[in-house]
Amino acid sequence: ARMEARLKVRQPLSAMEVVLAEGKHQAWLEEHDELLKQEVNVKQINYIQQADEYIEYEVQPNFPRLGPRLGKLLPGLKKLLAEANGSELLGQLTSAGAVELDVDGETVRLDEEDIQVRLQAKEGWAAAQGDHSVIVLATELNEELLREGLARDLVRLVQDRRKELDYDFTDRIQVAVETDNAEIKQALEQFGEMIRGETLAEELLSGSLEGVEPVEWEVNEVATRIYVARVEESTS
Repeated sequence: ARMEARLKVRQPLSAMEVVLAEGKHQAWLEEHDELLKQEVNVKQINYIQQADEYIEYEVQPNFPRLGPRLGKLLPGLKKLLAEANGSELLGQLTSAGAVELDVDGETVRLDEEDIQVRLQAKEGWAAAQGDHSVIVLATELNEELLREGLARDLVRLVQDRRKELDYDFTDRIQVAVETDNAEIKQALEQFGEMIRGETLAEELLSGSLEGVEPVEWEVNEVATRIYVARVEESTS
């Protein structure tokens, strides 16, 4: 769902809606909500019965398969499927393996290979479907979510720089960020503690570190320089 909406994994989202095919799984999933929120990077998880508010289904005949079989009935079937309730059709296909429709006075039996049911998220949402659930992600981003996304990007850049410098994962470091970008400055102010914790940075400074080569990061066409140094090196 994130890939379809072109949302980076590091960008926090406000909510994930979960529709389970079998409600018996909800209780044990809820026990792992905190883990799910962390791994999927969402602020809230809601378990709902129907996803009609967020998604719709587009139903089309499998023309190469049905054309030779139905002939002149195919246009009527296409019209009928376009007007059908995609969610109900999908439910019948899942439970019974086939559906029967009246097309121009003739009964037509269709199985899962005869029709294609595509999940389509409504505006502001992204969705994906598996065998046992439908997942819907809220894609609208407010300023706070965007700032946290920038902060998480910064954490990744610092961690990548640690690897390039061959620092041990337990080494304490200094980080400095030199930028004229207002969004990054706000992200540093709001999420500085998180950045320090994730990167084991004893200091998160504004400006540069003398004698340290920076890496560049461009946000909204504004260059930002990030300095990373092991504490022992920077204070020796």
